Amino acid sequence: MVRSHSIPSIPITDTADIYGALPKGRYFTFLNEDDILLHQREGYIAQRKIGPLTFIEAKCSHSQDWQLRIGNKRPTFWMAFQLLGECRLSIGQEYKVEHQQYLALFNRKGKLDFEIKGGKASLLLIGLKLKDIEAFAMEWRHLQLHHDIKFKQYSNIHIGYRIKNTLTQIQRTKNTYFSLKLKLASLVVQLIDTYHADLIEQSKSLQQADVSLFHRAKEYIIVHYMDEDISIKQMVSELRTSRRTLFRIFKENGLSINSAIQSIRIYKGREMLRRTDLSVDMIAFQLQFATAKYFIKQYVKYFGHTPAMERQLKQRTSISTQGRKPNELSTKDKTTD
Repeated sequence: MVRSHSIPSIPITDTADIYGALPKGRYFTFLNEDDILLHQREGYIAQRKIGPLTFIEAKCSHSQDWQLRIGNKRPTFWMAFQLLGECRLSIGQEYKVEHQQYLALFNRKGKLDFEIKGGKASLLLIGLKLKDIEAFAMEWRHLQLHHDIKFKQYSNIHIGYRIKNTLTQIQRTKNTYFSLKLKLASLVVQLIDTYHADLIEQSKSLQQADVSLFHRAKEYIIVHYMDEDISIKQMVSELRTSRRTLFRIFKENGLSINSAIQSIRIYKGREMLRRTDLSVDMIAFQLQFATAKYFIKQYVKYFGHTPAMERQLKQRTSISTQGRKPNELSTKDKTTD
């Protein structure tokens, strides 16, 4: 429920501040005068609780940023629809909701602050009080709710045709007993179904994008691993991504960016040991290792033996191959006409 707002000079009281007729273009048309908390030239806020559902509509054209604080005493699943303007949700960190985006939130208990950006703004909030979190989680598995979660914010998604269509049906809901008790509940379930499906589609798209980015990042490292000034900042710029995204995709693949760079350098070092006569010191220097000692230490960690032993193994293999007679070749070495 709405706890407070910060539109200047208009505190929420038990008596609504009524300014003329109800505003046009409302989505929750079943909210009547008794549900209005604020109605003035620059803003309109109304709310209504219908069974386990809470409906809040806020419209404002104030020039300054303002805050809308809502709260719940019971575990509640909220959906927020930013029809016009943009806002930020402040819960430890900020979550931005832009024009024509919607998202979902789970809040076990307490307040939620929406920072509405100045200008024209229209925000819808629908809350569903959850008596049985496990049943809810079974119905919509991708939301991954469980009893230990206190707060969870889900991804922003563009308000598409299906959501607009359902909101239009809610807008047309009559202010009658059966429509409010039965039809609204069905439409809210439809909204959650659509959001759940949108999340799954978004997840698939993100996974494909992550795989592509991970391969491009590896290719970049393979090309630039010899560069002395190779850095995460440079990679982020070249790959046109964010530092956070880059760290995340490497972590999901069991790597860090620095360990990936070092891994490629180590394997290149093994190739150089096998194919060249360069000293270990020179190889370590060319591969941008701080010291030969550190290169040797890392080499042993990767392959279980020193660079010197690598060359000895290579020499033994070469001598063994050269010393074999034609009739000693294995069936794999033989060719047939």
